[in-house]
Amino acid sequence: MRALWPCVVLLGIGLAPAPAAAAPLDTTGAMQCEASGFSIDPDPKGTNVRGAPRADAAVIGHLAPRVRITPVETTGVTFDILGSKDGWLLIRNGNPATSFTLDPANAADGRGWVSGKLVGTTLGAAALRTAPRRDAPLVINLAGPGSSPESVVVSAVHGCQGQYVKVTGTPLSGKPVRGWSWAPCASQLTPCDRGGMVE
Repeated sequence: MRALWPCVVLLGIGLAPAPAAAAPLDTTGAMQCEASGFSIDPDPKGTNVRGAPRADAAVIGHLAPRVRITPVETTGVTFDILGSKDGWLLIRNGNPATSFTLDPANAADGRGWVSGKLVGTTLGAAALRTAPRRDAPLVINLAGPGSSPESVVVSAVHGCQGQYVKVTGTPLSGKPVRGWSWAPCASQLTPCDRGGMVE
């Protein structure tokens, strides 16, 4: 009986199932863009990063929670926004890098999906438009008296196209507005550095 025991153990090891391969990141139908944003998720555990643009998709990574830097100010992980679909944003290049982690199967790809309801951005252009085009009608001019683009508190990023992002934001007037803004930035404590760029 003792002579059989090692054989049984080895047989058991040989039959152990191999780890399942991770499903590839789903980017089907995503609109491409070049934008940036930051986490505004109030959850003290941080934000789930998913493998597809939907709430029931597998969690493949994590954004660290927001960090309190003064009694009244917090900052979130910043990142590049590469695409959007159905209110979800495809992101990569978290900063700080250690605050955006992905599971081993997705780490090399470096991308994942987060809900746009949990993403903010800092507006730099005064024009908030009805469509992602320079000639689209204005929703509001954010450079009016007592106002500025960077003073708008963005509560969601709904989508993106090219260098435009579709946001819901609240200007100093206090009434939320929704529209397309050109080339926002991920600066959370200072205005965007436009570097001479104009819409």
